[in-house]
Amino acid sequence: MESPNRRIERSIIAFITIGFATWSIIFIYKSSFIAIDGNRYFCLFDDAMISMRYAWNFSHGLGLVWNSGEYIQGYTNLLMTLLMSIATLAFDKSNAVLFMQVSGAVLMLAIAFVSMRIAGHIVQDAPPQRQIPVRVLSFFCALSYYPLTYWSIMGMETGLLTLLLLLGVLSAFNYTTSRKSIFLLSVAGYSGLAFLTRNDSIIFAILIWFYIILEIPDIKNNHKSIYQLLGAIGIFFLFVIGQEVFQYQYYGELVPNTYTLKLTGMPLINRIQNGIGFIRPFLKEIFLVLVLSSISLVLDFSKRKLLLLSLMLSAIGYQIYIGGDAWNYWRIMAPCMPLLMILFIDAIFAFIPSLTSSQAFRGHLLPHTRLSKKYTTWILVPLFTLIGLLLINTRFLPEIIFSTEPYQAKANQRNINTAIALNQITTSNATVGVFWAGSIPYFTDRKAIDFLGKSDRYIAHLPPDISGAVAWNGMNSVPGHNKYDLNYSIKTLEPTYVQGYKWRAQNLSQWAETRYIKVEFEGVNLFLLKDSPAVLWNKLNTP
Repeated sequence: MESPNRRIERSIIAFITIGFATWSIIFIYKSSFIAIDGNRYFCLFDDAMISMRYAWNFSHGLGLVWNSGEYIQGYTNLLMTLLMSIATLAFDKSNAVLFMQVSGAVLMLAIAFVSMRIAGHIVQDAPPQRQIPVRVLSFFCALSYYPLTYWSIMGMETGLLTLLLLLGVLSAFNYTTSRKSIFLLSVAGYSGLAFLTRNDSIIFAILIWFYIILEIPDIKNNHKSIYQLLGAIGIFFLFVIGQEVFQYQYYGELVPNTYTLKLTGMPLINRIQNGIGFIRPFLKEIFLVLVLSSISLVLDFSKRKLLLLSLMLSAIGYQIYIGGDAWNYWRIMAPCMPLLMILFIDAIFAFIPSLTSSQAFRGHLLPHTRLSKKYTTWILVPLFTLIGLLLINTRFLPEIIFSTEPYQAKANQRNINTAIALNQITTSNATVGVFWAGSIPYFTDRKAIDFLGKSDRYIAHLPPDISGAVAWNGMNSVPGHNKYDLNYSIKTLEPTYVQGYKWRAQNLSQWAETRYIKVEFEGVNLFLLKDSPAVLWNKLNTP
């Protein structure tokens, strides 16, 4: 028979789930908009829309490509792209996006449930009055870190990677507790799928395998356990080798074009300086959470806690190594935040007795009442947890409470309106030249030219601009946006439509006046190639 405490736990979880589902519906609605054709459109983050274009082409028989006939790997999230292809096969373009947004919210709930299970392992030796609030608060915190929720609902692979990482950690904990080989195989499977989601998750996989070896010190004396472990690791590396073989056979390269774009050409010292500049605000946001979690690990050490903390530290180190990111919504660190919050909640429980026993606290901050003594912990632990959540989410509060639109929602609206206009005033032979390589190519089905090189080998192999012209968010040269050659992309390739003539150190405005004309269609400004036969000029009021 279920205990009263368990019934309370289930009721709270159900309440939080309903609340999150309601918030997600509002978020999805707020990120959508009525376009110039009078229809409501849903849109993911622009990089996720690049993957959606690959998925659409794949599900409609054109191959896993951005442009038909061009085999260039402009994505780094194979598994997520394949899952997107299910949506693009079943729905039209806008509803496929909506399906992915709803799927992102479902992923977040799955992440929260797995976080709760992991928290149960961390406090498994604690009394029930501590276990239940740690599990419930871990569930709540997983749903309450805005960058993780944002990336998941906006279609990036962050949510899927987080779920697979957490499932790998949970399976590792289950294996070291039960020694059942099925859990070891689960670690291999989840880690392998995480690798297919993002190749850099191999860092997390190595840490999880290392934890298993450390947690079972007698494994080297048990031949059966050694063979099982080696077999599981071998299965994981089959995923790694399999993807490498696929990439080479299908695209002719061992690494994605995006790897070449972001990680080649820039000296290591420059990358690290960029990474440090980028990561500083994040470290300030999580400072209290990270410090308390680290102190708790030292005072009450366990290898499980060490694994959770090491995963977060590895994500921070990796972010520094790759030189930062174009968006300061912490997508590389976000998958580890549910794990860090578990440690933080556990740390609060560890420090509360010392805090409440002090004379200063009881004399000045908490009155001597029977009620306060009995329920001090139940009041203070959620309170300090909320303070931690507030600190890590302060910058995102306007979006959380919907006082401002979700990040890049306005840009998505402009890009989709542009796509709709282009569909109406150009033929299928038109080409589109873009800086935002997601929404416009996805919604137009025109051949696209990526000015920033995710799906252009020539651009990806250029030396990066480290002059300081491509600088924001604490970085002197932003990875993925610091390689460009507008003379090639615009002058040589001559796209029918160009999104702009300028990017950082290059400005072709004067030249473009002789070759391109600015027109307006349904309130949308477009730069079109003069006299192009791919433009339906009769639909435009042009001189």
